Amino acid sequence: GMAGALAAFFGCPLGGSLFAMEVNSRFGIEYFEHTLEAILCGEICLVVFRALAGLPIQAIWDISDDKLEATSVVDILYGCVLGLLGAGVAWGFANFHWKVMHMFQHFNLLKNERAIHRAMAGAVVVVLMGMLVPQTMFWGEFEFETIATMAPTKDLMHIWPTSGLLGFEMDSFGSAMIVGVAKLIAISFTVSGGYRGGYIFPAFAAAAALGRAISILCPFIPVQLCVLCMAAALNVALTRTALATTLILAYLSGEQNSISAILAASLVSLFATGYMPFIRSQMVRADLDASLYYSEDYPEEAFSMTPMADVHKMSNTTTTPGAVQGRKSNGGVQVV
Repeated sequence: GMAGALAAFFGCPLGGSLFAMEVNSRFGIEYFEHTLEAILCGEICLVVFRALAGLPIQAIWDISDDKLEATSVVDILYGCVLGLLGAGVAWGFANFHWKVMHMFQHFNLLKNERAIHRAMAGAVVVVLMGMLVPQTMFWGEFEFETIATMAPTKDLMHIWPTSGLLGFEMDSFGSAMIVGVAKLIAISFTVSGGYRGGYIFPAFAAAAALGRAISILCPFIPVQLCVLCMAAALNVALTRTALATTLILAYLSGEQNSISAILAASLVSLFATGYMPFIRSQMVRADLDASLYYSEDYPEEAFSMTPMADVHKMSNTTTTPGAVQGRKSNGGVQVV
């Protein structure tokens, strides 16, 4: 079911199906027995959905007029460096988000009976970010290309007035950094406020802005690599989906020749943030002899990077390794 839905959602059958398989665990596909069935389901669902909707199966972003004709070894090394930078951004975002969740808990906004207050608190920040920096509005799928190409705000599809309150334009290193940071803040308060959605496309959009900032500082790195490698690194650090994210970004951007560099960024980010668990529901299979996530010789708590144990206590999901079929990590924050 997840594989079919995500394949249809992304428009990329292999990437969407693998995303459903990878996102359940912290390091790779641990529920590998059903990989082929999931990919088949994704292919069928994509065909049915696109046929009924009358939508083409094609790339949706055009980052540059000049597609990458080839990828060199140097480009792959650039991908590794960008993967480390993206992992660092993810670490900063994760710690910021945990603090936001702690603040919401402090004011008792995480209780269901205070759902309206929680939503309003999140909306105040999200709307304020959107009024000041219009590129941060919405989930990022349609805003991604405008951000990645540093196009004027008048090209934003769903914003009116597109200039916002201050006539903000993303046209320099500083403004690109502002868009990236503001988008990350908006993501955190959107999720903390209880709004439906997630991190995938919003993280892509935030990382695209940061990637453009890097391309201004380092013009010798192709723009496509700066944008796509940063997007991959940030998303992989949060969702742990290195293979799927690589395929999805390369497909949606029509930059198939960038796959090697994007994969390098994804893998570097995956291992660099190996013990920064973010999604609480991801599990390690109890019936596997070994897992890359943590050593069987040490308690899982020893590798938790979050300083906010009081936030995690509310989930009550701590288990003894091996006690149940799926061992949940208590290293990540509960996203309600």
